[in-house]
Amino acid sequence: MPVDGLVLRQATPADAEDLAALMAEPDVEQWWHQAWEKDRWAEYIAGLVRDPNSLPLTLADNGRAVGYVEVYRVATDILGQHVAHRPADLGMHLALGELARGRGLGARLIRSVLDAATGILDGCGRLVAEPDARNTRSHRAFEAAGFTAAGTVQLPDKIALLVAAEPGLASGRAGQEAGSPHEANQGALL
Repeated sequence: MPVDGLVLRQATPADAEDLAALMAEPDVEQWWHQAWEKDRWAEYIAGLVRDPNSLPLTLADNGRAVGYVEVYRVATDILGQHVAHRPADLGMHLALGELARGRGLGARLIRSVLDAATGILDGCGRLVAEPDARNTRSHRAFEAAGFTAAGTVQLPDKIALLVAAEPGLASGRAGQEAGSPHEANQGALL
């Protein structure tokens, strides 16, 4: 799937070296805490590729990974143990490297995943994300892509801001001004 001249494609273990470099960037590592060696990334991606409830994606620029997205079924993820969810809910994690930041690409990438969500992992009723509550750059990108804040939740490794959008419905909200994400109620996911 093309996004601003870049290619979003399924990640493979062959992406491990680029992903290890991406995740070691300080602005990525502070949120992901996955500055792993190449071999560990290859193993991790191979496991996600085999998992029918996960879809790892690489954002590539001329073949080099400059971003990473994981789409997952909420019910089978740690998030599903902490929030109310529907069987068709999908979640996403997003990392953009230094070469891909600062031009609004995050919101367009999130929007692209949302637009394709009904065809991912046997369908999607709602797409959710849980960026760190301190990661305001991520909050702005999800808001610009049409996501609505649904509160915060304590996860094992962070306090997260829950955001959600329904495929097809969020397009009317994308780009509109919204209230502060921190005005939402705490604890429940819609």
